[in-house]
Amino acid sequence: MKKTWLIKMRVLHLPTDIGGNAWGLSRGERALGLQSDVLLKEKSSLGYPADIQLNIQKTKGKVSEFYKLLKTFINIRNQYDVYHFNFGSSLLHFPGFPFLNQLDLPFYPQKAKLFVTYNGCDARQKYPTMKRMKVAACHNTNCYQGMCNSGRLDQLRRLGIRKMERYVHHFWALNPDLLHFLPPGKSSFLPYSVCKFDVGLHQPKFGKKLKVIHAPSNREAKGSVYIIAALDKLRRKYPDLLEVNIIENVLHEEALNLYKQADLIIDQILIGWYGAFAVEGMLMGKPVVARISVEDLKFVPDQMALDLQNTIIQADPTTIYHVLEKCIQDRQFLKERSQASIEYANKWHHPQFVAEMTKEKYEMN
Repeated sequence: MKKTWLIKMRVLHLPTDIGGNAWGLSRGERALGLQSDVLLKEKSSLGYPADIQLNIQKTKGKVSEFYKLLKTFINIRNQYDVYHFNFGSSLLHFPGFPFLNQLDLPFYPQKAKLFVTYNGCDARQKYPTMKRMKVAACHNTNCYQGMCNSGRLDQLRRLGIRKMERYVHHFWALNPDLLHFLPPGKSSFLPYSVCKFDVGLHQPKFGKKLKVIHAPSNREAKGSVYIIAALDKLRRKYPDLLEVNIIENVLHEEALNLYKQADLIIDQILIGWYGAFAVEGMLMGKPVVARISVEDLKFVPDQMALDLQNTIIQADPTTIYHVLEKCIQDRQFLKERSQASIEYANKWHHPQFVAEMTKEKYEMN
């Protein structure tokens, strides 16, 4: 008879992979001895890999889509010990229909453990954020084409979180501000994992021209209008000292090759945290500009908060021009932040470090 300690815990991450987090985390969990897989409902637009790919986007009609997902659920519901949902979404999730919201949650075996990670706008709510924060993407009525303006999505997010609370063992938030919206006592911060941790070291050479890259997934959310305006103004002032590349709609592997050429990466200046793009850049040794909400650092480990403030180059819409001008003028400052980036990313975003955090929760009774 097998000893329980000889049996690998089986983990399934599903049904999305925002920023490559699920894939990176699952590889970290595998390194710790878990059997950890990723299932994607739709093929990633950025080319993130998966162990199980449903390609639901190829299915014709909502009825066919529903039956394919239902069949998948029946096939997987007894195959794993842990089901780790991403982007606040379960496999059978139709939030536009009142009774089809996270439909599968009650039907997993009692012995299975359910967990969920929230990535950003799956939990973040527009009007509470606007009330709490003077600087936030939520103040822009065009953010994600204004889909949050009516307030209906805020309501659906609250309903989804309440339903998740009834079934999941623990919530994780990849952005600290999301913990304002998730159940206290049952939620905690989780650092990003990235799809490709071993991107290699590509520290900037800092030649005459400073090569700056900004790669917004959504311009309104990232504050790109302020970033690009500052860069345009600086290019006129320093035409021989600045080179700018805006990267959009590019597959992940191609984007990584472009990041390698950068001296400086600008992530975002509105949201108040940094994303996978910044982590990948730091792993390469790139200094990173981003806005960090200091008031939300209470949600992250104290040492991480301290290290972060000595790594990320802070900027917001009112300071971005002067911050970037300093970067053009002070290469020694950038060299110091480059080294800090390497140390920070390898310490706080190593896949096995993050996987230790999830594994600990998985194994709790």
